[in-house]
Amino acid sequence: MRIALVGDLHFISPDDPSRRWRERRRHFAEAWPSFARTVSLLRDESPDLVVFLGDLVDYYSDENRDFALDQLSALKTPWLVTPGNHDFSLAGETDETTPDRPDTDEIRRRWAVRGVAMGNRSVDADGVRLLLVDSPDSSVPEGTADWLRRETDDSARNFLITHVPLNTPEMADYILSVEPQRDLRRYVQSKAPTLFDEAVRGRVEAVFSGHLHFPGHVRADATAMHLLPLGLCAFGKAYRGQGGICFIDTSEKKSPVRMRE
Repeated sequence: MRIALVGDLHFISPDDPSRRWRERRRHFAEAWPSFARTVSLLRDESPDLVVFLGDLVDYYSDENRDFALDQLSALKTPWLVTPGNHDFSLAGETDETTPDRPDTDEIRRRWAVRGVAMGNRSVDADGVRLLLVDSPDSSVPEGTADWLRRETDDSARNFLITHVPLNTPEMADYILSVEPQRDLRRYVQSKAPTLFDEAVRGRVEAVFSGHLHFPGHVRADATAMHLLPLGLCAFGKAYRGQGGICFIDTSEKKSPVRMRE
């Protein structure tokens, strides 16, 4: 079985009503045509499943949600997503005091109305167990460590997929070596500092995350940790490795993970 992993997409609909914010985020608002290249790569590789690592949209609106789902419909392949922080954020110009401003729970409900599940889930795929962990606000849901300990399968290869990278010294050192100005309170799971030690170390073969918009690979003990770049190419702005896709081939025992740009 072949599984494709795709990083942040940050779709913004041409019909999104937040015109000023859309203009400020033009590097993403005008990036969506490059998703055609991503679709072409995926069709060329013919994966059995695609998993998106969050930030399907640059900020939530019903228009952005529907536009993103319309773009993903071109895949003709089953897909899942683990949520990103932008999937629940709102346009920067939105008035915080607006009575009908949706909160995170309401936004989750609006995703669910369109059939998009975003909580913790496990999926079995040809001897591999995929563990999708909800981490958009640099934390994880209460009970996630216990859930992971229950769901990791000694008879399977366990791969963890989450938007925000796990909080380990190795990951922190790598992030700061690439971009020293990054605030690690926002760019690792700072509100879940013990998750790796409690439920991942010695249990999970590989971890895949997005959020940082650049690629990378580090190792924490026996666990390989992979950062995925943007899943499309920003307009007029360069991000390292943008448009790259990660593939897992479950038939490969020694080196099941590879990147294609």
